[in-house]
Amino acid sequence: MRIAIEALGIHFYGGGRTATINLLQALFALDTRNEYLLFLSQPEPDLLAPHVRQHIAPVKNRFAMRLWAQAMLPRLTRSCDLVHFVKNLGVFGLRVPFVVTVYDMTTLLYPELFPKLDVWYWRTIEKRTLWDAAKVIAISHQTARDIHHFYGLPLDRIEVIYPACGRHFQPASPEDIARVRQAYRLPEAYVLHVGRIDPKKNIPLLIEAFARFRQQTGFPGTLVLVGEQYKKKPDLSIYDKIASLQLNDAVQLLGPVPDQDLPAIYSGATVAALPSVHEGFGLVALEALSCGTPLIVNQAGAVTEVVADAALIMEESTPECLAQLLEHVWRSPDIRESLRLAGLKRAQSFSWEKMAQQTLAVYEAVGRQR
Repeated sequence: MRIAIEALGIHFYGGGRTATINLLQALFALDTRNEYLLFLSQPEPDLLAPHVRQHIAPVKNRFAMRLWAQAMLPRLTRSCDLVHFVKNLGVFGLRVPFVVTVYDMTTLLYPELFPKLDVWYWRTIEKRTLWDAAKVIAISHQTARDIHHFYGLPLDRIEVIYPACGRHFQPASPEDIARVRQAYRLPEAYVLHVGRIDPKKNIPLLIEAFARFRQQTGFPGTLVLVGEQYKKKPDLSIYDKIASLQLNDAVQLLGPVPDQDLPAIYSGATVAALPSVHEGFGLVALEALSCGTPLIVNQAGAVTEVVADAALIMEESTPECLAQLLEHVWRSPDIRESLRLAGLKRAQSFSWEKMAQQTLAVYEAVGRQR
């Protein structure tokens, strides 16, 4: 088969890029029989292979990508057997069957957190796209249920395929932990949050919970936030929250850090917290588990599906509840060790090779239907 993969926009920092790059690397290593045509917004050296041809589109922003895809893909994919849209986007007028991967339905679950144009797109264009698709891939059962709820798409047309995290996410050596402590001026004890800073991540709640936890326990460390502001919908309220709680010296904003440093940053943390209002999967939760980092998560979409019993789960989405769980972990070495071992065991359930095998099976099933 000749398979086109539309991966415009994976140059944007975030879990979607991580998931797509790792999936495609595993897929291209697994399947050397089929030919792939990969549509990108910039060259990706890590995705080069003899049976893969990269087509670079002259567009960088999301709106331009949608226009370019709609105008060009129906013509450029005529000779293909199927098209896979790996990040929600789809187009009309294709002459070949197509597959769409959906990461989450947060835009419709919490429309107040997103630009109106995005909400309109998901309520209209995305709905039609998924109904026209030969198959929809959801990255969690929660996302599959959300698709069914909002669009009425039958669940038997949705294939749930879990992603994984990078193979380098594993417990770091003491030397690597010491290196990142020095490089980023991290204290011996710190509470960690990794992820893009946007309203969905609920970081103001985390900041308030950290303030309560610090006051109640005398915690000597800091709150470390790794990730950049979401340019389309930044959460600027975090700065006022930090200032109003007099935490300027207790919150470290690292911004985006090199991916190779993340395992050591996770491994050195006392505890990681993910209080998001919703997650289609929760890749950072899996990264924390893979590094043996004690983890606290909110009851937010699929994240509890991912962590199972390997993390502490907030019963209420309140600063008080999160502060109590932070104290619980901080005061008990036994709980930290139990969470570390449970996390490492749970992380073994996920792999990019498994995701690639299941994705290839979808391609083959769609190909047989032609």
